[in-house]
Amino acid sequence: MNAIKFIAICALLTGASTTFGHESQQGQPMHATAAEQKAWGIAGETKAVTRTITLRMSDAMRFTPARIEVKQGETVRLTLRNTGKVQHELVLGTSQELAEHAAQMQKHPGMEHDEPHMVHVAPGKTGHLIWTFNRAGDFEFACLIDGHYQAGMKGTIRVVAQPQKPAASVSPKATPYAGQHMRVIKALSDDDLKAYEHGQGHGFAKAAELNGYPGPMHTLELASELKLSEAQRTQSQALLTQHKAEARRLGAELIDAERALDQAFASRSISPELLTQLTRTAGDKLAQLRAEHLQTHLTQTALLTEQQIERYKTLRGYGNAMPMHPGKQHDMQHQPMMEMNHGQHH
Repeated sequence: MNAIKFIAICALLTGASTTFGHESQQGQPMHATAAEQKAWGIAGETKAVTRTITLRMSDAMRFTPARIEVKQGETVRLTLRNTGKVQHELVLGTSQELAEHAAQMQKHPGMEHDEPHMVHVAPGKTGHLIWTFNRAGDFEFACLIDGHYQAGMKGTIRVVAQPQKPAASVSPKATPYAGQHMRVIKALSDDDLKAYEHGQGHGFAKAAELNGYPGPMHTLELASELKLSEAQRTQSQALLTQHKAEARRLGAELIDAERALDQAFASRSISPELLTQLTRTAGDKLAQLRAEHLQTHLTQTALLTEQQIERYKTLRGYGNAMPMHPGKQHDMQHQPMMEMNHGQHH
């Protein structure tokens, strides 16, 4: 019986002199423990190790170095060398958790604790801990053996956050319609809707305006400069009022036509036949609206004299810059000869 007890005691003493790390000196795990995410990271795997950091543990109750820095996402092998004559350990955690744990160890000096984020190292031995620092922030490591922590045996770990890689930017040229999917009617911008709803020109009358056919709105704006008569003012104002009403009506119908086309695609109810019908309707409304603007310029021009029309073009900034059409230019080239011949008759 005494021999059996002696063997058991020897076995315990032998076990106490070994390294209590999570990886033996040969690099194999001492025991398998399910990885659990902690605020300061998670247990790592040997194959994921990207670098090794060696810390020395001394009986002066100090770690050397006492401060280490890693990058977020790094898996690091911490190699702990106990250069002292008493056992030491390294426990990872937050400042608060380590302080609370140390207080418990002080109350219960013989309390066993063994987790993936800690390693116990016997005198003169080396232990290892593999840890993935996947949480950025400032954390600590400490020896929580009674009296060691209180003597200042602790250090800090700074896990530096790695900037997120920005999403690959998309060239505006490659996506000219980006953002337009948020429109109420995809084919119409806010400016389009505003112009149609308020009967604005929206460039529909350029063929008339820029070829010397004034419109009523700008004619009334230049009434004094053009020396409009009272009759011309009254007629121009009546034309503008009538035109605005008609342009608003046609604009509303065009918006409705575009909305119907948009909704047919959005609801996946579009068909070749329906497409033909809806595009013709929208096209007809657009043509009617443009014709309304152009016809208004024709009507307004008929209310003015040639001198007023020329003055209008000058005031609007394109009186002298408008190119002549080939036919008109040909007539102008022959006009001096005609005038000369006419003079010879007189």
